[in-house]
Amino acid sequence: MFVLDKLNRVQIADGVYFNRIFDDRFKTSRIAVTMLVGLNRDTVAANALVPNVLTRCCKRYPSFLELSRQLNMMYGAALSGRGGKLGEVQPITISAACIDDRYALDGESVYKQLAELVCSVIFEPKLTDGCFDTEDFKQEQRQMLDAIDTEYNDKRVYAFNQMLQTMCEDELYSISKHGTKEQVLALTPQCVYDAYKEIIKTARVEIMCLGSTDSDEVCELFKEKFSQIERKPLTYKTEVIQKALTVKEKTEKINVMQSKLILGFRTASAQPNDEQVAQTTLMGMVLGGTAHSKLFLNVREKLSLCYYCACRFDGYKGIMYIESGVEKQNIEKAKTAILEQLEDMKNGVITDEEIASAKLSVSNSFLSSVDSSSGTQSWYIGQILKGTQRTPQEEADLLCSVTKEQIVVAANKLTLDTVYVLTSKDTAEEGE
Repeated sequence: MFVLDKLNRVQIADGVYFNRIFDDRFKTSRIAVTMLVGLNRDTVAANALVPNVLTRCCKRYPSFLELSRQLNMMYGAALSGRGGKLGEVQPITISAACIDDRYALDGESVYKQLAELVCSVIFEPKLTDGCFDTEDFKQEQRQMLDAIDTEYNDKRVYAFNQMLQTMCEDELYSISKHGTKEQVLALTPQCVYDAYKEIIKTARVEIMCLGSTDSDEVCELFKEKFSQIERKPLTYKTEVIQKALTVKEKTEKINVMQSKLILGFRTASAQPNDEQVAQTTLMGMVLGGTAHSKLFLNVREKLSLCYYCACRFDGYKGIMYIESGVEKQNIEKAKTAILEQLEDMKNGVITDEEIASAKLSVSNSFLSSVDSSSGTQSWYIGQILKGTQRTPQEEADLLCSVTKEQIVVAANKLTLDTVYVLTSKDTAEEGE
């Protein structure tokens, strides 16, 4: 059974929190160190590359092969680094997992070894001439450039990113989690190392340790490591725009087989206002979050105007998006149909079946999110970052308490901000 009273949280340094999570449901133990810094156009690319370089090797295991060999010696432990975007905050995470000590041979403490390895990776990186090794840097730089190319080649992802840049042009939220290709190409081993040093010094740090093993030694290890750093943690806040005053429209024409139509809305609902976020979340599920939603059943199935049509809500930024893949000749028809469904919701045209289906879907999603150790750890860090301490069941109960009247109120708070279209060139344009 999942309960949040298994969480023990202590501050071990300025802006550094150690979170112990006792959970014996799994055969693995996990450690994740999340460092939170503000999104910034000048530093986003270097920050994003830091976890990749750190988890490639370290001073103790100075090659990718040696680090991989050590992980294999620890019953096939896993180590990874990733960047991201959470509102207008950039989380940089180093995570690792290993077999739980209950299943190790001869009383071996694999968990302690894992903690030592994570600390080696974070606090003792491999350096050459006072900065990150050039060859290690180049390998990870190439992989990040490949990731950016992959996003460009996936036109659904590309269109979404372009819509965000249009909608939030003057906001930090428009920044890609990787930075631009040009920014990544301009990086050097020295500037990425400088970014690493700044992160270690100024980031808010959340250390999550999950498993059935006593983590006192792990806590002391991290406490000792951070005590050697002169910390000056900074705080960051996401800007939330309550209402769109005008509608921005952008059409981009390239060679695509399927056109993309994305509508971006301001919702006036964002963390930490949990009740408003819950109401807007359920409203989005009724509108376009399930296979029984209005957009799916009417715009996609009944009218056959698109290949997919769904909405999602970012509760950290207070923005809702409706995405659809359409034939070029159906773009305006699909847009009109989508807005008609939203207008119906604003007028209270919502059935009990639609609400019940949305509540069931979101409840199942919450409850299944903690069926793995990685999902459980993600749930805890999500609750900590939101400033709440709810179990999945409590979160589901909050959503299920939302009434039809509250859904209507949430729908009426939506204001259309941006209409983005990605479509193919006309025949005459292709010949130019």
